[in-house]
Amino acid sequence: MPTETVAGVDWAGGAWLAVVFDGDSKPEPRLERNLEALWNDGVDRMLVDVPIGLPDDAATLAKREAVDSAARSAAERPSSVFPVPSRGACEAARNGADYETVSERNRADLDKGLSRQSYHIAPAVGEVDAFLCEDEAARDRVLEAHPEVCFRGLNGSPLERSKTTAPGVGERLDALDGHLAGPGAALGRICRGLTDAPAAVADAADPTVDDAVDALGLAVVARRPVDELRFLPDGAEYRDGEGIPMRMAYWSAARLA
Repeated sequence: MPTETVAGVDWAGGAWLAVVFDGDSKPEPRLERNLEALWNDGVDRMLVDVPIGLPDDAATLAKREAVDSAARSAAERPSSVFPVPSRGACEAARNGADYETVSERNRADLDKGLSRQSYHIAPAVGEVDAFLCEDEAARDRVLEAHPEVCFRGLNGSPLERSKTTAPGVGERLDALDGHLAGPGAALGRICRGLTDAPAAVADAADPTVDDAVDALGLAVVARRPVDELRFLPDGAEYRDGEGIPMRMAYWSAARLA
């Protein structure tokens, strides 16, 4: 039986939404402005839905694109995996630079511009990157994961509906059957628990139901024994210029790619 404290973490547009399992306990939601604060509160392993391992030149970009290509193939939902900004672009975004400045920095680093979708998540990506650049011991326990890949693995077959629709939420709850007792009740517990989030944090974010579903799915995978986790790309061991692993964790009865 699991005894570790693990978390699935999703960026909720101003704060981190974490679903935490403390050993055999029921899932509990946490809303934190700072990911490091969650980590320092006794979490043994977390799966985070942001890119980890950032490109800063053509060589590291090729590695990063191999990771993302494997995720697109595994999830069979290509549009859910968007291009990753460079480390320099993420640093600029964290410092409050506007879209044009961040996109130009990305172009200087990687010879390509940046979508606005990537720009909006770049500060969160940069926060995780800065944390892992400083804390080498966390690099094997703070893992990148993509919800669509995780749900595809848990489901055993491709998902057909968007997570932003009611049928899509239902499809993902069905995927959790057999991996979590009462997934619908667990989602309700998480959503209700968020009403008690500290006002200073809650005012910075407005988590959606699909944010909660994503964090729950990641947390369920994080509960698996660490030696059962699989990684994309299969058989590859990529690292970025800072030595941070570039890979995506998931669980499935069979390899996805």
